[in-house]
Amino acid sequence: MDFVEGLVIWMRQPLNALLVCVIFLALVWVVLKTNRLRRRALSFRILDSCRTHRWHYSEYLDKPTYCNSCLQLCLSGSSCGSCGVCVCSLYDCLGQANRLQQCKPLTVPSREQTPHFWVKGNLPLSSLCYKCMSPCGNVPKLCDFRCVWCAKTAHDSCISNCPNGNDDSCSLGPFRSLVLPPNCVQVALEGWRGQRRLVIKTITPPAVNEWKPLVVMANLQSGGKDGEKVLSTFRKLLNPVQVIDLSETSPEAGLDICRLLPSHSSHVLVCGGDGTVGWVLEAIGKSKLPVPPRVGILPLGTGNDLARVLGWGKGYVDEDIADYLTDLEHAQLSMLDRWKVTVEHRRYLGLKRSPKVVVMNNYMGIGCDAGVALNFHRQRQSRPELFQSRLINKAWYLVFGARDVLEQSGKDLHKKIEVQLDGVPHKLLGLEGIVVLNINSWSAGCTMWSDTIKDGLGPSRMDDQLLEVVGLYSSIHIGKIQVSLSEALRLGQAKELKIIVHESIPLQVDGEPWQQGPSTITITHHGQAHMLKKVSHE
Repeated sequence: MDFVEGLVIWMRQPLNALLVCVIFLALVWVVLKTNRLRRRALSFRILDSCRTHRWHYSEYLDKPTYCNSCLQLCLSGSSCGSCGVCVCSLYDCLGQANRLQQCKPLTVPSREQTPHFWVKGNLPLSSLCYKCMSPCGNVPKLCDFRCVWCAKTAHDSCISNCPNGNDDSCSLGPFRSLVLPPNCVQVALEGWRGQRRLVIKTITPPAVNEWKPLVVMANLQSGGKDGEKVLSTFRKLLNPVQVIDLSETSPEAGLDICRLLPSHSSHVLVCGGDGTVGWVLEAIGKSKLPVPPRVGILPLGTGNDLARVLGWGKGYVDEDIADYLTDLEHAQLSMLDRWKVTVEHRRYLGLKRSPKVVVMNNYMGIGCDAGVALNFHRQRQSRPELFQSRLINKAWYLVFGARDVLEQSGKDLHKKIEVQLDGVPHKLLGLEGIVVLNINSWSAGCTMWSDTIKDGLGPSRMDDQLLEVVGLYSSIHIGKIQVSLSEALRLGQAKELKIIVHESIPLQVDGEPWQQGPSTITITHHGQAHMLKKVSHE
């Protein structure tokens, strides 16, 4: 009793009562956070395709299209990016389609096989019925059916009156070795009432030879803004749950599919620029997966230097996505060195700032080239509407390169920085910039390091745990390099690099620029990433 009375008296003090409240709130936060992390580790949140479609509106449709609700010919309207159902511009048609027509299913009850999932009408040109092998979908009305999984087409009469009631099992199409079959996926609802979410609980590997499940991660803001079209195409070819929009889901969450398959080697296809690839590689590095996924690239960015080195091309321009998937199935493993860039800031007023640590996959620039990238980055952040295509972005780079000829952001570079390759200092007289290379592609495809052995320096490789360092004389020199009228000055190769910055100077790592103050920068090896290199068919 004395204890209770003493506690009541102690609680009457305002500061004591406040302390108890703070401790209680902290405990509640810890419990909720732990529970949330536990749920996230055991499940992957998805969009319920039974309740909604992914509609994309087109003001002008590029082919004859009939509404799946009112059956009328429509000149404008919306189509679902997953199942291909089309509706006209009338609001009632879209609402009716949401209520009555299920989208491409993420899972099916049967654990033995995947049945066809038929969508009526709007078949591709020159379609043949897989039952009777005669033309179908060639009548000017909404007629005949197409399977959203295997893309087979059939007459109304050939698959009976109930289109989903046939006994045929679906083959899942030509990319079944990459598809996550819906009969192998188990989903469940979790969460409290009013906040329940649909999640994938388990994935059972199918009986498919050389099955390598693919996870597609796309950045809609990269380069020419082709990400939305690419996402829709992949959702039609694969299970929609395999396609991750990075504006909605982080790459860490998208990798939960790989966690649910701990003993299988998964593929990850990154649709974006070099920055997006670095973002995904960083998430893979932190995930500590038992079997690291192999990463391929569909280049949507402006420079796409890593994609060029791995053979995936200089940029996506309306190519057939099916060709990319075919190349991905036959791609070979290639290791990519990754480097840790540690920036130790100089003390001010005796106070020490925590170091800045970033990971480099492609290259790092200091001086004139980083100044151009920094001006481009600032302009794009302030006026994003001026950067809507890959060609326009390159034109802006040209403008800022010409501007740097006058500004000379890297002037007197030898006074601003010191460079040490494996502990050996190098002179920088006459240079306005240096570039530290991990891959032999820079600034949208420029070869900076020749393959000839010269002055004891070997060729550039992305898996030899060596950095190549080259010098730039000016922004004019950069322009000459880009049109193959000049070469960069080879400074050396090193396993470790140290740069001492005496004055503020532009710096960029993999296209992400900033203004760096006095500091000490150290670059050391940081492991390797499992990449997929396109195999040439020549």
